[in-house]
Amino acid sequence: MYSVLALFTISGCGLFDTGSVPHRDTYTSPSGIQNLFNPPSQLIAGEDVHSIHLHPIENPLSSPFLELGSDDKLRLAFEMLGSDSRQFRVSFTHHNPDWSRSPLPPEAFITGFQTQTISGGDLSTNCRPCYRRFTFDLPNRDFDFRFSGNYMIRVEDSDSGNLMFTMPFFIYENRGTIRSSVETTLAPRHNLRITHRTVSRYVYPDFIEYPRFDLKFYYVQNRFWGRALEADELDFSSPVEAGFETRSRRSFIGDYEFRFLDLSVLSQTNPQIYSYDPTEIPPLVILIDDPEGFSLIALPAGAGRTGRPETSLTAEYANVHFRFDPAEEIGTDAAIYVTGDFNNWAIHPGMRMQYLEDIRRWQGSAVIKQGQYHYKFVKLQDNRVNDLAFDDLFRNTRQEYHALVYFRDPTRNIYRLLQMNHFFAGS
Repeated sequence: MYSVLALFTISGCGLFDTGSVPHRDTYTSPSGIQNLFNPPSQLIAGEDVHSIHLHPIENPLSSPFLELGSDDKLRLAFEMLGSDSRQFRVSFTHHNPDWSRSPLPPEAFITGFQTQTISGGDLSTNCRPCYRRFTFDLPNRDFDFRFSGNYMIRVEDSDSGNLMFTMPFFIYENRGTIRSSVETTLAPRHNLRITHRTVSRYVYPDFIEYPRFDLKFYYVQNRFWGRALEADELDFSSPVEAGFETRSRRSFIGDYEFRFLDLSVLSQTNPQIYSYDPTEIPPLVILIDDPEGFSLIALPAGAGRTGRPETSLTAEYANVHFRFDPAEEIGTDAAIYVTGDFNNWAIHPGMRMQYLEDIRRWQGSAVIKQGQYHYKFVKLQDNRVNDLAFDDLFRNTRQEYHALVYFRDPTRNIYRLLQMNHFFAGS
């Protein structure tokens, strides 16, 4: 596993506080690896695990949501560098809305076998380097889920017993209905950045008796599940529905920036590739410079916030070098990291960028499979990770949102996920 980072305070985080003190939160996984974008209980994969993707089988671009009791299925896919056959154990944990563990043991929320096995894997036909692709569908004929809520899938190495990685997903009941909208404003105190204030109405299902006490409402921006924001402006004046929204001082960043990386083609015919050396293993790819405040490649229309590694076993991996030219001078007390959905938005020492005097650019690298991804550069300074430091201002980028409604079940002392709503704002 990666070495441990110090505990950082996060600045920005896709939220706005229009007062004098910015909103700040801290997220750290149990292993100590910094989790800026993910749930604090999520374990990021080690160096040999790549191209992790958890998605509905019918739509790989959709978020990892299952409707309880339906025929829907999720598919977990990941790849291990090397040609050796491997075996893994799969298990699950149930969580509260804040991603703390719920009191439910596995035997209470799973029917059938509580532990599953992934074995064999499909060997790539491309061996520069070789890799094996593993897939696992959930639920399957050996098990199913009893309750809705937040879940984490856990993948362990069968030989060593080491936990390889975890991934979040959701099971919802499809009870009640949600209508959502977004109010867009400018924040004069913060360089006229665009802000989004999310507003929703939830029509109760019949069994809800005490909505004021038994319901919780959350919003998530851009599938950063660890940043779920509990709605703090609630309206229970109607007997049949509740209103929930975020206050103005806790608005979301409406022009939060992602850079787009298209590695579908690994050659110098790709407009994002400056240099390509196929003689190295894996092939060396040097990307064109990323200047601050100017995105050379636009996000494709309708792009979701998840990476899309090629599923073909003929696809290649590459040692991809990012080069960044910030507008400001970065002092010795600061550091720059590159992160993206090619590494599940982890921030770790292996992704720290170094300043190269000969080209006067910051450079960082990652081993990435052919496909399409999103990424960004973040700055660490004074023990704070600032993910807004290098954003391209004054751009009305498209933001993705999920509204989530939880019910505190008094008979089991757990939170059930009654309904979710998926919506967008911006262009």
